[in-house]
This record gives sequence, C-alpha cells and structure tokens, in this order.
Amino acid sequence: MISPLLHDDPHTAGPFRILARLGGGGMGTVYLARSAGGHTVAVKTLHTRLAADTTLRTRFRLEADAARVIGSAHGAVVVDADPEAPTPWLATEYVLGPPLDTAVEAGGPLPEAAVRALGASLAAGLEQLHRSEVVHRDLKPSNVLVTAQGPRIIDFGIARAFGDEHLTSVGSAVGTPAFMSPEQAAGQEHAVAGDVFALAGVLVFAATGRGPFGGGAPTDLLYRVRFGEPDLGGVPEPLRPLLVRCLAKDPAHRPSTTELRTALGGSGAVPADRGGFAELLPDAVLREIARRSDEVWREPPHRLPPPVPAEAPPAAAAPVPGLSRRRLLSVAGGALLGGGLLGGGGWALLAGSGEGGDGVTKKDAVDRPKPPAPLWSAGLRCPDSGGEVMRVGRNLAMRAGIVLCGINAESGASTWQANVAEPWRSATEGSRVYALRGYKEAGAALAVCEVAQSDGQLGKPLVQLSAFTGKEQYNQLLCVADGTAYLVARLASGARWYLVAADLKSGKERWRSPVEAPRAEGTPPALCGAVAGSRVVLCGSPRFASNFIRLSVHDKRHGRELWRLSETFAGTAPSRLVLDDRNLYMGAEHLTARRLSDGELAWLFGTGRDVGDSAGEERRYGAPIVHDGVVYCTEADRGLIAVDATSGTLNWQEKGLSGRKNKRDVAPAVGKRYAYCADDRGLRAIDLRARQAVWTYESEPMVLTTDPEGGRLYVRQEKRSIALPLA
Repeated sequence: MISPLLHDDPHTAGPFRILARLGGGGMGTVYLARSAGGHTVAVKTLHTRLAADTTLRTRFRLEADAARVIGSAHGAVVVDADPEAPTPWLATEYVLGPPLDTAVEAGGPLPEAAVRALGASLAAGLEQLHRSEVVHRDLKPSNVLVTAQGPRIIDFGIARAFGDEHLTSVGSAVGTPAFMSPEQAAGQEHAVAGDVFALAGVLVFAATGRGPFGGGAPTDLLYRVRFGEPDLGGVPEPLRPLLVRCLAKDPAHRPSTTELRTALGGSGAVPADRGGFAELLPDAVLREIARRSDEVWREPPHRLPPPVPAEAPPAAAAPVPGLSRRRLLSVAGGALLGGGLLGGGGWALLAGSGEGGDGVTKKDAVDRPKPPAPLWSAGLRCPDSGGEVMRVGRNLAMRAGIVLCGINAESGASTWQANVAEPWRSATEGSRVYALRGYKEAGAALAVCEVAQSDGQLGKPLVQLSAFTGKEQYNQLLCVADGTAYLVARLASGARWYLVAADLKSGKERWRSPVEAPRAEGTPPALCGAVAGSRVVLCGSPRFASNFIRLSVHDKRHGRELWRLSETFAGTAPSRLVLDDRNLYMGAEHLTARRLSDGELAWLFGTGRDVGDSAGEERRYGAPIVHDGVVYCTEADRGLIAVDATSGTLNWQEKGLSGRKNKRDVAPAVGKRYAYCADDRGLRAIDLRARQAVWTYESEPMVLTTDPEGGRLYVRQEKRSIALPLA
C-alpha cells in the first residue's frame, strides 16, 4: 500500500527519486521510487542506525545476490544496489501485484487450478535458488506477490531479520512460526527440504485462507509445527496426498522441488494454453492488480510535515507572596461551583513548567486555555463494562446501572429506559437499538427485537431462531451491521455454542460457526465483537479467569473461521475492539497491530523503550484507539503516544508530563485540537500541535467517548456522566 513519506525520509537513493512509502519493518523501509528516465522501482533501505553493523550489511548484500539468482521469471529483477552506501539500498523492479495474503483476502481461497499453477511456479523459483545453493528460509504468503503473469518470490531474509528472531546461528529459530519447518522450529539447519515444507504451507493458505498449523502465540505455533498434524480441511482432495508428503516432519520424506513441480502438473511456466495465469485468478484479485497498476502512476501523496515544536513557555514571573482576599474568594467560589453543582467536576490549569507551582501570574490566567464548562451533567451510573456512549440518530443511548437509557443529546435528560440489564444483550446501528428478548420471558426461541424510542419497550421479534434457546442468560448480541445481527448463542439441544448471523429483514439465520463455550463463571462466551470489512472479529472471554483472551476472525459471507489464537492480557479485559479494515490493535506489554487477514503481527511497538518504573506495576501500554490512521495510547505514566497505524513507527509522544498515573484501562479520545486522557488527577487535554497537556478537568473518568457529529466529549464517571464541548 502506498503511503506518504515522513518528513525525515530520504529524498533520493542513488539515482532514484523517492516518491512514497510501500512498507517497513525493524530492519529497514521500502519505498516507491522512479529514475530520471521514468523507470519505477521499489527501493529497500537499511535503517541508518543499523548501517554500522557489518553482519547486517553482509546480509543486505546477500539479499541482493539472492534476488539476482532467482531471476526475472520468479522474482523481482534487481535494477541497482549499493550495500556500501552510508544508508545501504537495493532497487528492484516494482512488481504489479498484491502479496498472496492480500490476494486471498480480496478474492477468497484460490481454485485448485490456480493453486497448482501457483505451486508449480513457486517450486520452479525455489529450484533456481537451490541450484545456486541458496535457501529462502522465510517463504510465506506475504513474501509471494501475485501478478497477472504468475507469482514472484521476494524478501530473502533481511527485511525482518532484526528484532524478529531471524538469526543465523544453529540453536536459534529462524523464520516465521506459522510457516516454519519442524527443523527451523527446533533451531536446526534449514536446508532445501525446509523450503519445500514452507511452500506446502503457502499452498494450504492459498487453498483455504489459513496456514496448516493455525494461528496463535509463537510458542504454540512452534509446538504444533514440530509435533502437531497439519489441518488440511478445505484443501481440494486431489492435492492432499502431495501436501501431506511435503509437510512430513522428517525432511528426508519430503519430495524435491523438481518432484513437487512435476506433481503439480507444470513446468513452472504459466499456463499459456489456458490464457495465462490471470485466467485462473478470481475477478477480485485481478481488480486488485489493476488498482495497483493504476495507483503507481497517480500523483504520489505529499510528504508529511515535521512535528510542530511546542511553543516555549512564557518566562515565569516572580512568585506572588500571597493571594489577595478577592482572589482567594474567587478561587474558593470556583471550587464550590465545580464541586457542589457538577457532582465533583472542576478544573485545574497545568503550568508550563509543571504543576503545583506556588505563583499564579496574570499572564497565566489570561493566555492559557481553561477547561470548558460542562454542557450538561447527569446522574447516570456507569457500569463496570460496556459504558460507552452510543449515537442513536440525533440522540444517545448508554447503559446506566441495570437499564439501557435513551438520552437527549442536548440536555442529558433521560427519554426512555429499557429493562436490558446485561450489557452484552443489546446493540445499536444508526438510528435503531436492538436487544435480545429477556431470557426469563415466555418463548423458547432466541429472539432479536427493536427497542422503541418512545418508551423503551421491546417490539415484536425481527428474528426468531428456534434452533437456539432463548432461555440462556449468556446469549449475546455482539453487534448489528448492514442489516445483519451477529450473535453468540447456545443450541436448544445440548451445550454447543455458535457465532450466528441473522438477517433482520427476512428474520432468518444466514450462517453459524462453532465457538467455545463460556470459560469463566458469570461471563458470556465473548467479551465483544465487531464487523470490519469482510470479516467478523470475536474476542472471547478469558480462559479459566486467567489473563488469556481468545481472538478469532470469521468470514462475513459464510462464517468460516479464518484464524484464532490466545492472547495474554493484563488489566481489565477489553469491552470493545479497536480495529480498522486491516488490523486489530491492543495495548499490553507492547502496543501491537495484528493483521485481520491471518492473525500475524503487522508490527509491535515498545521493545527496548524506557517507560519508567511504573511499568512494573501494571501493563506498559494502555487501551488504544485508532483515529485517522494513527493509534493513540498511554505509555506507562510517561504520557500519550501517537503511532502510525500502517508502519508502527512513533509519530510523536507527549512532552513534559510528570507526577501523574495514567489510567491504562481508559482509552484516550481525540478531537480536532486536543487529545484527552484519564489519569489520577482527572481528564487531561493534550494540545495536538504542541504535544503537551494544557488543562485538566478534575474528575474520575471511567469511559471517554467522542461524538464528532454533536461536537461533544462524554466523560462517564462511576455515578455521573458529563458532556463537554469537543475541541
């Protein structure tokens, strides 16, 4: 994906003009570039901070050599390279095609004929490498580009070497766990047969949309690769015997690349007699290839400007010996107004040199921004989970105590109440609120009803699913999207649980997919769920009340599980998912982005960063949000950070914060001028240009919700909810 250059990205690499970013990792960055003659290339650079490492320079040079060895038929042609430059770089042809994982994401699993042609061509490419005594060692879907002429193999082990455990010494695991060979997983030598094993995993992915050993934590994957049997469910029957041989634990039992290529029915060349490789690809993949072909010739995005430095704080005036009687009464009166009429809310200024100064100058009082006055304040108790404020048409809905309330957005007055005690049994979409019929009410079938906006009563069922019991307390309505309700429910007969999609217009079940039953007592099977693009994302309840949560992703069209894994999580488990169309974002010991396509880490932020002593008390990174392509979260007690959602690189971090304890379970909120965070002193507003806190509203926030349409920030406290102007 093409994205803008950062302010400090290079302008040139050798004779090539840098135009945009294509991607990056721990080792370096890949750019879109063009020569003076109009030749478009992909330029990979080694990070400047790593250029002094002679081992990494050597590996960079070896990558260029390997790319030359594989040649133009099966790889990206090397146009030019300078591994000895101050910033080493490698320029290859710009291949017009998406990675295989993106292709499968766009068009679904490939048909058998396409899988065979893909495999034969990849086997031929590996043959070319092996004849020169080179092994790839990291063949996986993201390292295979799908073009109209056939697949191309890229990335020969350097881009992810640093910080991703791609080590060369015996005894250390090398590669990507989901597509490693057993010998790799054991830290042994990876030879030709290891590439055959990896290629088989790639073909399983192409045929099914998932790897042969599933997803999950690296340690779990490594164990399954070494000792578990591959899951070939969904692989076309004629391909299974061959792939079983390729996935043998003993390298000696695997076929050679030549035998594999022959068995797949090809010479390695594209099937010209059938209209070429493109003829075998789904239309959605061809459209993605065409889109990329068009995108590369469009005007590149503008380079991002450098961060705006914070204005220097005004010179401190001499401390005032004491407050005048008038000033003292003014301050006391302000505190009384905030505490008495607003239920504990108030405000405090943050001085430029830190809080708690003895003097207050006239300039401070006039020039520095003050916290805004509340638009309304209402005695609405915030639940421990699911306290977000939801837009319903022109008004709001929020959970208060044991009921779901309709709220007038202008006044904060309650307009209706629905007796839906459990937060997992209701959901909103647009101007409507939906809920499950009460499990104690008459009627055995699971039913989804609309909540009347006049009195909060549940209307006639829009969906009735007789196969599922309506008398189960922990049935849940995850979300409603595009006229479809997504539920987790228990069968009427037996104890099996399913993720269910039901059409609200026809009232019928569209599909079901099995999920695990509730693990911890008193909790539903899932903490939360959401729809992102073509997928349904499910976050399961902690396992046995531990700090493991279960993540799974299902295809929205037919419910098939694409992947699942267990994730460690410290602190309060999430009540909502933070995601965009590509990634799921979580804050724990690190800030992570996990790809929705396959569950693999897109990036991991926080390794080696000094975040202070407070990180040992609880998790380092707080609950995140994603806003306009940027992920925001608190970093221990050091303050707010902003991280690029695509690359995982730090855009900026809050300056000058000290003496505060961030509430890691309260996700920040972002407006046009300020970002808002919760800490032990209240609600902190951070100027997005100066990257520094400017005021604090004294409160005890549990949930922050922005309402851009209404121009409000909702601050929910344990016993009171407040609306502030959103700046």
